[in-house]
Amino acid sequence: MKSNIRILTYTALMTAFVFITTSVIKIPIPFTNGYIHAGDTAIFLGGILLGPVHGAIAAGLGSMLADVLGGYAHWAIPTLVIKGLMGFLVGYFSSEKRNQKHVLWGTSLVWFSVLLYFMVHIGNQAMGTIQENVEGVSTLALAEALVSRVHGQLLFTALGLPLLGLLLFKLKDRYGITLSQLVGMIVAGIWMVLGYYVAAGIIFGNFLVPIFSVPWNIVQFAMGGILAFVINQGLLRAHVHQRLLQHRS
Repeated sequence: MKSNIRILTYTALMTAFVFITTSVIKIPIPFTNGYIHAGDTAIFLGGILLGPVHGAIAAGLGSMLADVLGGYAHWAIPTLVIKGLMGFLVGYFSSEKRNQKHVLWGTSLVWFSVLLYFMVHIGNQAMGTIQENVEGVSTLALAEALVSRVHGQLLFTALGLPLLGLLLFKLKDRYGITLSQLVGMIVAGIWMVLGYYVAAGIIFGNFLVPIFSVPWNIVQFAMGGILAFVINQGLLRAHVHQRLLQHRS
């Protein structure tokens, strides 16, 4: 009984942590009326510390509350689903029992395939279509410059994210992160990027415009992973992991 109360207390605290890190620093994203933030750091840590179920609860509720109270209520339901599943995926794949090699290969295949689709899709659009559909693009020259810039950003992230993953793999032991936990963060982060792309396409009735916000979401989850590494090292020194594992078992 005491263990249940404690794990619920930790879940409530992590929900508040997700809410605060999502709400305090907001950088508006052009094109989709959304924003990027530091909340993914708390989601990654919540999944690692609390496991898939309670990690999902903290991630989904904390993120949804930040949207509702922060003036982005139209994103509340998609956020509940996307961030909740994000927290679940971190906790689920953090288990040492998963076959991480197959997960990494499968995730990498999806990642490069989707980025290739995005680049081809916007490259095949007429500049007039871009001008007509993307807010703030008033001329064909601006449309052409935007497509060129996003092409470069997508190419950079296609190469940069695997390099970042390799760097974090090299540093994981220093910061107390296991391979399974790193894989969980990568899978969850890619799910978040794709989930918000699909959600934005449904909300705005257009699957072209959300492509231009994809690089921003990639930056958000990459920075979230880096910060999670740093904070996790402090949590290990404070023996937080051991206490939570006792109450989860």
